[in-house]
Amino acid sequence: MKYRFIIMAFLLAGATACDKTEELNPRTGPENVAGDWMLPQGDHDYDDYIADFLERYNTLILYKYDPVNIYWNITSNAYSPVHYDTAGNVAAAGYADLPADEEYIDEQLELIKTKFLDHYPDDFLAGMLPKKILLVKSFNSIARNGTATDAAPASGVDYLLFQWGGEEILTMTPGQVNTFKTRASDVFLRKLVNSGKIERDPVFLSISNYATTGSTNPERIANGFIAPSATVAAEDWNAYVTAIVSTPYDTLVAPRGTLPITNFVNRRGILTPGYDTGGLIRKKYDAMIAYFRDIHGIDLQAIGDDHER
Repeated sequence: MKYRFIIMAFLLAGATACDKTEELNPRTGPENVAGDWMLPQGDHDYDDYIADFLERYNTLILYKYDPVNIYWNITSNAYSPVHYDTAGNVAAAGYADLPADEEYIDEQLELIKTKFLDHYPDDFLAGMLPKKILLVKSFNSIARNGTATDAAPASGVDYLLFQWGGEEILTMTPGQVNTFKTRASDVFLRKLVNSGKIERDPVFLSISNYATTGSTNPERIANGFIAPSATVAAEDWNAYVTAIVSTPYDTLVAPRGTLPITNFVNRRGILTPGYDTGGLIRKKYDAMIAYFRDIHGIDLQAIGDDHER
């Protein structure tokens, strides 16, 4: 009934508008992604920050939202949150969200600002942020057996979604802060490439031989691959982005010690000659750093160096 009422109200408003004979003029300014009725969503001090954010970036921060904002799948034209098998009463594969607690949104916004937004130039954010940023307490992937796995930060067709909008933010560990920081930039930068807003650097893509990747781990490392399963261009690009935004430079160049060559999770020493036997990992690293710095004004390694200990 709620949705039917909204639809009917919209149709009635449209019918009223059609009776008018006003001339239609094209919009010349940026799209208003919010609508005046959406803001403010409350009377907190941070509502002023949210209003300023919309003015600055034309991106709407929502802590009150309809679940359709998260789960609508534009490719299948379907609403697809977690659903339950009525026969077995168990969760099918999917996702589940909990809205942010308004008492902790101040701290949540500060986390997003210091560990994500501050790493990007203003003009880049103005052109690249999506229409919406959704604030949640948690966002989990739910397995059929009911097991929940943290799936945030996350992105959708027109949004970024950030968790930690609850009392847990007051006791975040350094590891949790680092994971949030890494995934926030990783999700954002992947979204930009997948949507065509930025391109993969052709210099980076010219260094490894994607046609002949190598059949063993040493051969793949010599060919410049830092993940054995990421030997096609798109996956290789993602692997380097993740490695850089998650790892301090002093770790990348530290002696690898006794870490086996098959340990691809720990990225310590991957820029050292003892590991980078072909010298191509360093070349690809330098190419990616230069691309983000020179083309987009982003210090990608500074994101990795922003590491809580």
